[in-house]
Amino acid sequence: MISGLKKDYDNRHLERLKRETMEYGGFAESIIVPTKKLETICDENNIKHINYLSIDVEGAEFEVIKSINFDKVFIDVIGFENNYHDTSIPIIQYLESKNYKIIKMYTDIFMIHNNSQFI
Repeated sequence: MISGLKKDYDNRHLERLKRETMEYGGFAESIIVPTKKLETICDENNIKHINYLSIDVEGAEFEVIKSINFDKVFIDVIGFENNYHDTSIPIIQYLESKNYKIIKMYTDIFMIHNNSQFI
């Protein structure tokens, strides 16, 4: 719950975590887990096409999206958390530069590639 990459963790999430821990009990701890870039996972499994990619990393969404090599993998639809409008704007602009457009914006944002078979 509320897990993410420590170096990219939004301070507003930290405040939420403190507030909810005080209100509901429990504790917070940092643990180290192995991670891989999406490109590495795709290369290791010979994946060239993803129909739907969901990204939920509590503030590191842009870092994950920027790490995608769009020349090696085609992604029809990308969904990512819309925690804070100010952090979502650069992600939207970046994906628009990669030929994506918004199809739904709510607590998550969904963007589809202009060449997707699902349009």
